Amino acid sequence: MIPFQERKKIRKILYSKISLALLFIVLFFVARGAWRIHQKAQIARSERDIAARSLLELQSRTAELKLSLEHLKSEQGVEEEVRQKYTVARPGEEVVIVVDETDKKSENGEALQTKSLWARMLSFFGF
Repeated sequence: MIPFQERKKIRKILYSKISLALLFIVLFFVARGAWRIHQKAQIARSERDIAARSLLELQSRTAELKLSLEHLKSEQGVEEEVRQKYTVARPGEEVVIVVDETDKKSENGEALQTKSLWARMLSFFGF
């Protein structure tokens, strides 16, 4: 057993202001390191969630593309795609292009502005 005098010396050293200050400094750096690791873990979790969502989106996109590819392998799918991209028709058919009235352009290439009924009436009477 340690004699009483030696225990008193050890307590005096351990409870001195310098040793307590060193202990708090070490505790501060350990706590700071733990906090940084905690923050990095949170970032890693959020990035993992984002990657998981991205994976699900890519898997659904892959499924859609596979269906589209299967459709394009058929003759009907190829014909639909050609008719959609190019204005072609089979012999005996006619191609009809529908022009929207709101997209009409004036002679100088600018879009025509439609006037309200009141503005047309005023312009008719010269105002």
